[in-house]
Amino acid sequence: MAENEKREKSFCILPFIHLYAQPDGEVKPCCIAGGFDEPESLREKSIEEIFNSKQFKELRRDMLNGTRNKICDVCYSKEDRGENSPRHNFNKNTLWSMPEIGADYSAPLEFQHIDIRFSNLCNYKCRMCNHNFSSNWFEDAKTINDGGNYLYKSAENTKVLKASDTIVEDLIPYLGNVKSFYFAGGEPLIMPEHFKVLNWLYNNLPVQEFMNGGDPIIEARDLSIHYNTNLSVIKYDEQSLIDLWRGFRRVYLSISCDGVNEVGEYQRTGFKTERFEENMEIIKQFAKPASVWNQDMGIIYGFQYTTTNLNIHHIFDFIDYMIRKGHIKSSEEIDFYYAWGPDWVSIQNMSIDDKQKINKLFSEKIKYISSEKTKGELDSLLNYMNKPKTYTNQKVKEMRDKLDKINDTDFKSIFYKNKI
Repeated sequence: MAENEKREKSFCILPFIHLYAQPDGEVKPCCIAGGFDEPESLREKSIEEIFNSKQFKELRRDMLNGTRNKICDVCYSKEDRGENSPRHNFNKNTLWSMPEIGADYSAPLEFQHIDIRFSNLCNYKCRMCNHNFSSNWFEDAKTINDGGNYLYKSAENTKVLKASDTIVEDLIPYLGNVKSFYFAGGEPLIMPEHFKVLNWLYNNLPVQEFMNGGDPIIEARDLSIHYNTNLSVIKYDEQSLIDLWRGFRRVYLSISCDGVNEVGEYQRTGFKTERFEENMEIIKQFAKPASVWNQDMGIIYGFQYTTTNLNIHHIFDFIDYMIRKGHIKSSEEIDFYYAWGPDWVSIQNMSIDDKQKINKLFSEKIKYISSEKTKGELDSLLNYMNKPKTYTNQKVKEMRDKLDKINDTDFKSIFYKNKI
């Protein structure tokens, strides 16, 4: 096997050019990768010590030598199932280029892409989330903790987790060469750290002139920013975030929305359809809908639909609603993902009867979908859903009932109900 072909089966550019950290400070190769055997934390080590640690060097060595490292099994497993993986998409990103790597597999601290989850601060309490990524889960997670740490960061009796107390100051020295930034959370738009970093980028990156197709030349900072946001706010401390976003070459808002009205408000506790619609009308004055792969300049947006056993039945109604409201032109502008955890919301752990109903629904509706992208994503949902269960029907029901009791909701009132 040729060297390049061998490398292609394992290589991902991110561990060579990218810094990712979770709200608890743990650093991983990316947001979907597993953790290192010996966790690396920004609370305990510097950025330089972690990025060129023994474990990062070993990962780079494996990738360059065609060896699959277990830490990246999420992507490799998707590929083995015949699905497209995030690794493939990362490697196609033309913003990034492979740097010179040392003989010991060290990489230069000239980050081209940064994804730091500054904290778990969030104003929602989504059913598929946990305290690690939402501060609003704190009390509920302690109440219903199932003995593991999925729901509750049990080592810390702290509502708001932070990557480190000095994360902004520690990060700023490494922002000079950044080409793209990913902000997520928690909810990034309510985080003071996000606002500080965004302001620093706005005030310190040079303004350049860009040709924008047939449109007039625009002046902006040469940075592509990607958000994962619930769009519950579009201001920070009365400062319009839109005014700042307009100063960058490209800002993509990946708006997390898993349904509207009863279904959306059930899956995402805190989500209100009326507030969502108000903010969408403001956003649409300055932004246009587009696929995440669209590289147009300016502010663009799309939607991210996280599929669970709570909302999988709602997908086609959601597409129709978004088109009818004028929020999108086609389903191409919605990215459909599935939550592989926690077990009690995973579509893999639906009952056989419910799986049969969903398979029938999809077979009837998917013929009306014109986007090949959407068809591929929906096929991936079904492939995952139809895998063997890992959690019993009884356990799913028990956890669902606990959450219904806490939130004063009723699952039966939203499942298979078409109310939009």
